[in-house]
Amino acid sequence: MSDDEPWNSNAQSSTTLDKSTLEAAYDAAMNAPAPAAAGGKQDFLEAEPYWDQSTIPVNTYKNKAPFTGKIVSTKRIVGPEATGETCDIVIGHEGKMPYWEGQSYGVIPPGTNPKNGKPNSVRLYSIASSRYGDDMTGTTTTLCVRRATYWCPELKADDPAKKGVCSNYLCDSKPGDDVKLTGPSGKVMLIPEKDPNVDLIMVATGTGIAPYRSFIRRLFVEKTPFGEAYTKGTGQAWLFLGVANSDALLYDDEWQEVLKKYPDNFRLDYALSRDQKNKD
Repeated sequence: MSDDEPWNSNAQSSTTLDKSTLEAAYDAAMNAPAPAAAGGKQDFLEAEPYWDQSTIPVNTYKNKAPFTGKIVSTKRIVGPEATGETCDIVIGHEGKMPYWEGQSYGVIPPGTNPKNGKPNSVRLYSIASSRYGDDMTGTTTTLCVRRATYWCPELKADDPAKKGVCSNYLCDSKPGDDVKLTGPSGKVMLIPEKDPNVDLIMVATGTGIAPYRSFIRRLFVEKTPFGEAYTKGTGQAWLFLGVANSDALLYDDEWQEVLKKYPDNFRLDYALSRDQKNKD
């Protein structure tokens, strides 16, 4: 202790810690998210080189031994006049279930199938976030899920007996809820990153936007190696999104922000089936 430091009569010279404290400190260190590189770059989950797809994670967790993640947030992302309810669902995976843009997670809803009495089967959902997650820690994933319901003309209401099991389970989930996950799966929709001048044509309706949101975040929102190369090149990412009306537009604020920043590299066209009138 230096001469100018105040003396504390309660100070202890011993640094002995009990076993539980050490174990807690170890767990905290092991589970801490990897930080972004200096300068705000996102590169701690990149391949070497970044465009090499040989190390993509596939089927890390399977149906018989799924990973148990936790719901971080669930929020409705469509307006009151949208046809149906669509939710943005963030799930924590502790960095133990990494994935790449264009892949899917499987979700196993609780309960049994009334038709055969067996546990509910897995449902696949395209991932809507980049590999870094929306919080950019590499420990979360985002799903874009529309609640599946069936309108009964006789009841003049939704028939609860015919609602989608997994979509309703996810849309009704609360922060802290457990969710069983499988995957990640898929190698078909990966971005061809070796050529930074590649043109990307993305066509989606409704929640089909999910994988393309992961693409756009990697390209234009996060400071990834491929994003930096792409925005300096001549490639154009062109998104066509079809929904029923303007209240059903998904993540529109994000697309508009990208358009402002990268008008030469990003293009957006909407098809609103119930807002637009056919020309004679």
